[in-house]
Amino acid sequence: MNKATTKSLSKVFGFLALMVVVGGLYGCNGNMYFRPDRTAVDESGNPRTVTEARSLEEGIIQAFPDLPVPASHKIDLVESVIFSSPTQTVGKIVLRGRADSASLYRFFEDSMAAKGWSTVNAFQSSVSSLYFAKPGRFVAIVITQDSTVYINIGPE
Repeated sequence: MNKATTKSLSKVFGFLALMVVVGGLYGCNGNMYFRPDRTAVDESGNPRTVTEARSLEEGIIQAFPDLPVPASHKIDLVESVIFSSPTQTVGKIVLRGRADSASLYRFFEDSMAAKGWSTVNAFQSSVSSLYFAKPGRFVAIVITQDSTVYINIGPE
């Protein structure tokens, strides 16, 4: 193994270890409080019901506008964790839905490239992993057999 590969793998495993610790600290509480639904008026003047869950999901999507979410999946708001500072936003996004893992793999492979991410490496198997980078940012995507998707976003 050459020095560059060792350095890349060291970054990947260090980042994943950090996300496991963060998830362990903040993802343990299965009891999440949500405000009651409320009614808002859209741009056309029509009332629409706004749930806190939908507001939280929209906030996560806005925090990471260059990360695609497959239409077949929803963000698991209990297991997802986002940390923001004035200089960066990092976190773990968990997606749950129905799709075969091979289709999800292709979706992320194509969609991440379309959003300007460079592939660092990828492994397709019963539990697939894809790793992407942009200047200053790194994303690890794990797709399980039951089509749960774990997206970890952190500094490069």
